[in-house]
Amino acid sequence: MRKMSLIAAAIACAVIFVFGFSGFKSEAAMQGQSLGGWSLVDNNSPSMMKDEDSARIKTVLQDQGYNFNVLDLVATQVVSGANYMYLVYGTTADSTVPGYYFVTVYENTQGVDSIVGVSPIDVTSIQTGAPLGFGATGAWVVRGTGKAGMLPDQNAQASFDAINNGDVMYNPVALLATQVVSGTNYKALCRGNDKNLYVVTWYKNLQGNSSLTSSECVNIGAYSGL
Repeated sequence: MRKMSLIAAAIACAVIFVFGFSGFKSEAAMQGQSLGGWSLVDNNSPSMMKDEDSARIKTVLQDQGYNFNVLDLVATQVVSGANYMYLVYGTTADSTVPGYYFVTVYENTQGVDSIVGVSPIDVTSIQTGAPLGFGATGAWVVRGTGKAGMLPDQNAQASFDAINNGDVMYNPVALLATQVVSGTNYKALCRGNDKNLYVVTWYKNLQGNSSLTSSECVNIGAYSGL
């Protein structure tokens, strides 16, 4: 069976990271929601982000009835106040099936927070575009922390390390999904050393050899709810 690949859309990627690394439990998890044969990975623990960031998003999400684990502060945008985009995992009031979401929170100039967007991440149709390299576009800016990323289990990590050797180096944020074919397909959200957010897909065959399928820049603006 042939391995799957993503279809890239020509949309500019507009991000500057304020990343705290996403932590994971040690066991691999492949029992999540199935989307076109992809299974969402659902064993996550909260990331090591700043306490004030975690408190901000948890409070505003609980007030709205969401049951989310906060994994990462993805990006910020200076407006009249500030917008904060987070990667979260969990369920909404409308769905008991857990999944990944981008949540955008607006903090006004008086420090009052409100949710302006909750966007699910469909692993079969992630909004992507061409990376623009360093710098800001769309007023979203990135600041990487430099903390090392790790995937949920040693096999996934070893397979990822084998393909992480190109011009852009990737630091994993979350293992979004796995797909069992003749071998295994993996899909992970990663930040690149060019200060873009990527969805990286790779394949490990039955002999244990790994190859990169695609790496596509995530279009943050498509998930902001703005």
